[in-house]
Amino acid sequence: MKQKTLFHTHFYLAAALMALLYLILFPLQARAAEGFDLYTDTPGIRVTAGDSVSFNLHLTGGSAAGADVSLSAVSMPDGFTGYFKSGSYEVSRVHATGSAEDTIASFQVTVPKEASQGVHEIRLKAVSDSGLEDELVLELTVSELESGESNFYVEYPDQEGATGTAFSYSTTIANNTLNTQNYNFSSNAPSGWMVSFVSDSKQVSSLEVESGQSAGVTITVTPPEKVEAGEYTIGCAATSAREQLSTDLNVKILGTYDMELTTVDGRLSFDAFAKKESDVTLKLTNNGNIDLENISLTSSAPTGWEVSLDTTTIDSLAAGASQEIAAHVTPGDDALTGDYITIIGASCDNRSDTVEFRVTVKTQTGWGIFAVIIIAAVGAGLYYVMKKYGRR
Repeated sequence: MKQKTLFHTHFYLAAALMALLYLILFPLQARAAEGFDLYTDTPGIRVTAGDSVSFNLHLTGGSAAGADVSLSAVSMPDGFTGYFKSGSYEVSRVHATGSAEDTIASFQVTVPKEASQGVHEIRLKAVSDSGLEDELVLELTVSELESGESNFYVEYPDQEGATGTAFSYSTTIANNTLNTQNYNFSSNAPSGWMVSFVSDSKQVSSLEVESGQSAGVTITVTPPEKVEAGEYTIGCAATSAREQLSTDLNVKILGTYDMELTTVDGRLSFDAFAKKESDVTLKLTNNGNIDLENISLTSSAPTGWEVSLDTTTIDSLAAGASQEIAAHVTPGDDALTGDYITIIGASCDNRSDTVEFRVTVKTQTGWGIFAVIIIAAVGAGLYYVMKKYGRR
């Protein structure tokens, strides 16, 4: 009987101990399951003194979803500066979704210019409101930048055209360094010249290019309207904190296109009569220093009018040369007395000009002369009658 009682006593004592052990270990297991992991995809990178780099931070784990987390830098090397950023703001607390694909924040680090070569560690910590925490160690290996690795390449550096032409150059910036570079653009174009830089259809003054990547930039060079013929070199530069890349664009100005259309005597008005042709002599002059090719002449007049030109095409007009063209203008049948506008134009691929005439339509004088003759005849008849029968 005593042995049975002792057995029961030992059994109950063992059960009590197991229950107590369970109560102690279960919260620890639950708490372990509730932990989270603070990490970045690139915890160790190579940098150069003076660089600015960014680490995207992620938070995953059983308790990461829906948690509000405080972020802090536990330790930083001397001279290094850094802060947490989300969007456009500096942050110290973030809300985590628990998804590994989500970035809760980024840590921005600036390496001092005087940083020594070697490995430098940064320790970051994330602490949730419930007291859970994790640390992340970032390793930045500072090394010297190898010169001459990146380049600023232009596909066709030599172009030519007449005054007034805009020249477009396709260029590529290749960042072959180990770090992202932000390049600022500049040029040494002469006064009056315009130089613009375009990337992804947007005009830019600077461009960020990631390590090992290339970016296309279109450079447009526009000379002033009256630039002299000759050869010009436009130096363009892409400058970052660590590099200065340059390339030369060569422009050859062939000359100037210029066309003038007027009349031989300079008059831009004349009189005309309905249904009667009036002539005017035009003068087309090439005032440029490049021949004009394939010139077309056209006219515009009121409805019902007729305008004809002795020639409507000129194959070539040499620089400094002139050519006369006769124009024949016939007002319509119903043209009333008054002023009208007739326009004659000349154009080629490079230039065009127009001349505008004020045409004054007048009434025909035939009926007036006939009336004068009748009046004179009547007067003569009266004079004869009075002379013959006046004395009686």
